[in-house]
Amino acid sequence: MTISCLFSTSTQLYAQETDSVNKKELDLSSLLNGIRQQQINDSLERVKLQNEIADLKSQNSPKKENLKQQLNEFDEENNLRKQQLKVKVDSIKKNTKRYAVAPFQDTLFYIYNKLGSSLAKDRAYNVVSRIHNLYEDDFVKVDSFKIENSEISADIVYKDLVITSVTELDALLEGKSKEEIAANYLKRIQDSITTERADNSITKLLTRIGLVFLILVVFSILILLINKLKKYGTQRILTERTQRIKDIKIKNYVLVTSVQKTRMFINAINILRWGLIVLIAFIMLPIVFSVFPFTQSWASNLIGLFTKPLKTAVLAIWDYIPNLITVFVILVVMRYAVRFIKYIFSEIDKGKLEVNGFHRDFAMPTFTIVRFLLQAFTLVLIFPYLPGANSDIFKGISVFIGVLFSLGSSSAISNIIAGLVITYMRPFRIGDRITIADKTGVVIEKSPLVTRLRTIKNEEITIPNSSVLSGNTVNYSTFSEDGICFQVELTVGYEEPWQRIHELLLNIPPRIKRVNLNPAPFVLQKKLDDFYVLYELNVYIAKSGEIELAKSEIFQSILDDFLAAGIEMNGPHLFAKVDHVQQYNPKMPNSSYNN
Repeated sequence: MTISCLFSTSTQLYAQETDSVNKKELDLSSLLNGIRQQQINDSLERVKLQNEIADLKSQNSPKKENLKQQLNEFDEENNLRKQQLKVKVDSIKKNTKRYAVAPFQDTLFYIYNKLGSSLAKDRAYNVVSRIHNLYEDDFVKVDSFKIENSEISADIVYKDLVITSVTELDALLEGKSKEEIAANYLKRIQDSITTERADNSITKLLTRIGLVFLILVVFSILILLINKLKKYGTQRILTERTQRIKDIKIKNYVLVTSVQKTRMFINAINILRWGLIVLIAFIMLPIVFSVFPFTQSWASNLIGLFTKPLKTAVLAIWDYIPNLITVFVILVVMRYAVRFIKYIFSEIDKGKLEVNGFHRDFAMPTFTIVRFLLQAFTLVLIFPYLPGANSDIFKGISVFIGVLFSLGSSSAISNIIAGLVITYMRPFRIGDRITIADKTGVVIEKSPLVTRLRTIKNEEITIPNSSVLSGNTVNYSTFSEDGICFQVELTVGYEEPWQRIHELLLNIPPRIKRVNLNPAPFVLQKKLDDFYVLYELNVYIAKSGEIELAKSEIFQSILDDFLAAGIEMNGPHLFAKVDHVQQYNPKMPNSSYNN
């Protein structure tokens, strides 16, 4: 069912095309017939006037003079009509599709109009087929071709075969009589068959084979010469590499070494060699193909394989120049707009320009956002002017890239958005010491995607901005000028008075150089457990990076002071002081550990 529908559709389309061609050629024939009928009427009118003048014989009557004047006026009008007719016929030929009769590549003549039921296209095809059949017949004598004239047409015939016919309408388009045109066509047909046969004779064939062989020999010699030149050039470069080929330096930096330059020169020679070989082959092949008549079309096709794409590319580039200028203007304007905006935000970042409610920290991140928006806007502006922007392939690739971007960049986009929010929340700055989740370090980088920390161990930690935004952030540097409070905890049994513990703990901070004494340190009892009291020493420090070191020094002092005071520090669920083992005390020379 589908095949029959397709066949029916194609048949209808062909019928519509044929009807269109028939209508055009019918209109042309009607127009030419009208012109021919006008010529016949003019001719009859002139003959009538001449006969009337001839009937008056030698009489010099006013009527005869009047007829002569009418004849002169008629001739003048007829000459004017002929000139107009010529212009009209030339216009018809220019605007009418013609069909070439070219049996052996060269065009013999053209056919413009139909003859009977045969279209102009069919007439040209039939004439070419008959000439080919006559050429293939070795017994046909071209001298036997002749012209047979009739009232309707002048026919070029061979025996009983009509090769082609020249009608009055054909003659009208050529501006000559049908007999003259037929004689011209006859000579061209005879010459084409004779020339084609001579071109394909045995002697000519052998001559052409020898010519092809000579061309191949010349091509081989040229290739050999190119290879020798390539070998000579390579050897010369390798010989003079150490003398003339030097490094390319920018100050003390070697941009290109002599070895790399040598390799580049050798590669350039190889590229030049193959380019010359391809060029010679491109010139040689059309010459070889043009030797034989049956391959002459191959030569033009081969040249067309290179020239047509090149011509298309050149024309495309030429047609694209206005759009290219538009794209260039847009890019230049946007470039200077970005530079101006960068200058404004740089002034804000340096503190030279102040905007109420707009912090200096916002300047460069905001500039990054504005620059991205301007670049996106620039892309939107120049997109319609890009080559192939309206093609289906370009649109398909754009959609494909958009789908990939949307599917594969969800986490990246969330990090970017989190980075923007963090920027304007200002929870920390570069150089601040912070804690994110269980990671503590100094902020060394804030990018749109991640935040990087450097720990006290010189480790670099990369944290996605989405994790930063979703978690808690502790910033030790925001109020570091007022001092950062940190805690040291220890447990002591109930038998020790708390006043004494407070005194011992508060005597330690003045001896630690890293901590501040203003605000003053203080001690808290955090917990009364079953067997011990939990004490907490609170100390202030200016540099958050030294908290761990300060804790270590405080713990050392606690050990020394509490052991010197004979105070036992209990662990959880450990019973209070026992006398069965004397504690180590470095200040007691008579300690049992020294014996």
